[in-house]
Amino acid sequence: ADSEETNDPFAEIPQVVLSKPVDYSLNQAIRQLEQMEASDERYAQIVENAEKYPEKLLINLANNPEMIAFVADYKGNTRDYDKAELTEKELQEEYPLFLQWDKRWGCLAYGDDSNVAISGCGPTTLAMAVVALTGNEEATPAAIAKFAMQEGFYMSGTGTMWSLMTEGAAAYGVRSEQINISQTEIKQHLDQGDIVICSVRQGDFTTGGHFILLYDYDDEGFSINDPFSLYRSGQKWNYGKIRSQIKAVWALKAK
Repeated sequence: ADSEETNDPFAEIPQVVLSKPVDYSLNQAIRQLEQMEASDERYAQIVENAEKYPEKLLINLANNPEMIAFVADYKGNTRDYDKAELTEKELQEEYPLFLQWDKRWGCLAYGDDSNVAISGCGPTTLAMAVVALTGNEEATPAAIAKFAMQEGFYMSGTGTMWSLMTEGAAAYGVRSEQINISQTEIKQHLDQGDIVICSVRQGDFTTGGHFILLYDYDDEGFSINDPFSLYRSGQKWNYGKIRSQIKAVWALKAK
């Protein structure tokens, strides 16, 4: 990896404002990508070779232009994911943000004929929690994705199992408990220095299922790390807005 990439994984990500994701068909996604060609020639290359990319990757790109560098380089990304390393900056941050479509691990196989970029929100979210709570620099999204596949925390046709957030977390030295979907309880755990992970349904973050991490709150709302989006991770989220999207909540602390 070149030093620029190692030092700043976000260097190639364009600053964009994202709206709620749309459940595009492949054709709708390609039409959306065609509209982007004027602003960035990489889109033309991708559209021209659309059949060479996973359909879901193109649909995700249509929803999130932050991914353009990852998708443009997708065919040439042949790195050794066992060597995926976190940066010094990430290890120093209190709550590092990892993106599932980061070049360091995005193409690693995960799930049903898929990869971390498309299906790896669960391992990526748990990796953020483990690194924040324990400082374990080996707990990359790549490592946790491989662990999840090997240990049966991915169910074919369903996705990442919720047990990854409890039993899986325990294997990495993190104590985790499922808590009530309650703003009061979430805030109590954050006040104690815990990290909170939420499983969310279709809404502001996803058209299917997704995991996000909550690490702080103030009068404006909750501070989150969304493994799919730099933009959404930079916003404050009001509990009233996300409450109806939350399916399950876990509070995690170092053992």
